[in-house]
Amino acid sequence: MRIRRIIFNSILNLRKNVYKNGHKIILFPMSILVLQFCLSFSILPSESGNHFPGYLLSYPITSIQANNYAPEFNLKSDTILIPLKRAGRLFLIEAKIDDQTGNLVFDTGANTLALNSTYFRDHVKSGGAVSNGITGDVGLVEQITAGKIEFSELSYKNIRADLVNLGHIENHRGVKILGLIGFNMIKNLEIIFDPKNSTLKLIRIDKKGERMNKALAEFKSDYSQKIEGNSNILFLQGKVAGKNLNFCFDTAAETNAISSDSNKSILNTLTITRRTTLKGAGSARSEVLFGRMNDFRIGGNPINGMETIITNLDALTEAYNTKTDGMLGYNFLEQGTFCINFVKKQFGIHFTKSEEK
Repeated sequence: MRIRRIIFNSILNLRKNVYKNGHKIILFPMSILVLQFCLSFSILPSESGNHFPGYLLSYPITSIQANNYAPEFNLKSDTILIPLKRAGRLFLIEAKIDDQTGNLVFDTGANTLALNSTYFRDHVKSGGAVSNGITGDVGLVEQITAGKIEFSELSYKNIRADLVNLGHIENHRGVKILGLIGFNMIKNLEIIFDPKNSTLKLIRIDKKGERMNKALAEFKSDYSQKIEGNSNILFLQGKVAGKNLNFCFDTAAETNAISSDSNKSILNTLTITRRTTLKGAGSARSEVLFGRMNDFRIGGNPINGMETIITNLDALTEAYNTKTDGMLGYNFLEQGTFCINFVKKQFGIHFTKSEEK
């Protein structure tokens, strides 16, 4: 009981600190894009000397007026198989943007395209907004237009993008990062994401979401659910302690997250192993709890032992305009292969364990 009391006192103190310091995203008029680095952070060593096994990166860049882009196919194929490179727990797509070649981080927590200011600072800039992250001020976000973006057999012309500083990802991972790409540039295609084999398969579909090539084998889901809303962010319904929660599906989150505002019965199911330090996009730091999820279910399927942090997610809720109870990152991605069809509003997962039986 004493340990449990310490845990909940820590959560309450975290809540007070976040609210006291006002670490919330600032929303601006509809004509201005908002960049929200709420969960772009690294877990630092705790006083006990423990280290988190990885570098947590999640960049929910939320555009109030996010665009969806129709790609041009350079080949007459109905399917494209994109090999994904790995940098730690991040998935990278090789790309060429104007005269630069490098990598885009596949980040489904990003509502719009973001490009690295290191390589695109000379482009004509427009717009701008000051944004706050979970631990403080992030800075000014401007927009540019990229003349041409190419990856695999897809190409896009005259694409608007947010301009952000991603130098810290490059420095930590030792790879050239051109930017971040989410669902908005591929949501008019059927998406099959296979983390285990590091592939992203894109299939051409019609306006009703049906495959143009009817001969292609259908994706076999062990579980599926309807996609709610009309944004570029995918939210999944999961259960913890028998309670329905709204989770953001984020391919750039190197661990899961649970809101510190969660019901006591939910927090009781978590095994807390230590306190550690959360370093945000700004210079400030805050203390969070780190542990494991013991009672997570999706569609009746139990997934136990996934790593998680407990932190305040109010800024995510405000930025996405959707109640965000948690995030599902790398540990969840390890569970299977995912099929997303935004046109038909359908999500499916084929669990890896199903293949092993």
